[in-house]
Amino acid sequence: MAFHEELRKYRVEILKLSQEEAIRRLHISQTALSFYETGKRQITIDMLKDFKRAYSIPDEQLMRMMFGDPTGKEYPPLVLREHSRDADMQRVIEMLQKNPKLLNALVNLSYASEKTQKALTELLPHLLKFNENQ
Repeated sequence: MAFHEELRKYRVEILKLSQEEAIRRLHISQTALSFYETGKRQITIDMLKDFKRAYSIPDEQLMRMMFGDPTGKEYPPLVLREHSRDADMQRVIEMLQKNPKLLNALVNLSYASEKTQKALTELLPHLLKFNENQ
């Protein structure tokens, strides 16, 4: 399987990420992601690093995807998803450590009513989209 096909398969089958979530993580357009995943655009070294970071692909898995090495260590999908979640959580923790005001706001929100938490959760994607358009 070609590397671009492996990337798409990893996004869809392993991480179960939508294109929208992937483009947010990669900071690229939907068209660019589509071109990378269909092989219409070459993946540069810098973009390869971005995919590795955004998808939290373990080194051994990336080598297997790039070179099709069947002798390398292959992880089951569940392990790869957990690795990705752990990496995501580590990024969130680092962000909160750098932003004490955000940490304080989230701690306060954790004490809010379930209705307030749900309302804010539904509002956040709209705020993020608004911020992207600025």
